[in-house]
Amino acid sequence: MLKIWDGKSKSRQKHRYAAPDATDWERIVKEVIKTQKVIIENSNIYSNKADEVILVGQPLILESNIQIADLLNPEVIGLSINSCGPNENCIYITQGQLSLENWFHITGTNELIPGAYYYLSSKGELTAIPPSSIVVSELGRAQNKYVLNINIKTPIYL
Repeated sequence: MLKIWDGKSKSRQKHRYAAPDATDWERIVKEVIKTQKVIIENSNIYSNKADEVILVGQPLILESNIQIADLLNPEVIGLSINSCGPNENCIYITQGQLSLENWFHITGTNELIPGAYYYLSSKGELTAIPPSSIVVSELGRAQNKYVLNINIKTPIYL
């Protein structure tokens, strides 16, 4: 049975409950902030060696190293946030926002269509038109002309 701390004794015992005081709240807040920082910095951005030339914004898969995704390999893990060559570090984002001034080499147009969903198209490319192929991989939605909100869905095989 849990006993309530009476507040009279100088030391709290582990089997007794006491509401957090100012020191406890300060420690709790610091722990929450530290945890959130780790989630923001480490959960969405990763790095790995590239097997081929990769351009910023291209959808990626992970084999032994990072490769460009295509409809034969649609298990997208993220979008590149840097351009890199073979055996160079490729940094990629798995969730969040990717902002590019020009999307031409990825979508075939300079700008995104605000509000449109984007899907894996041919190798390393995205399209706002859902593919009529054997697999559909939704990768995100355009927030505006330059920002893609990345939300990678599991591929659907038709």
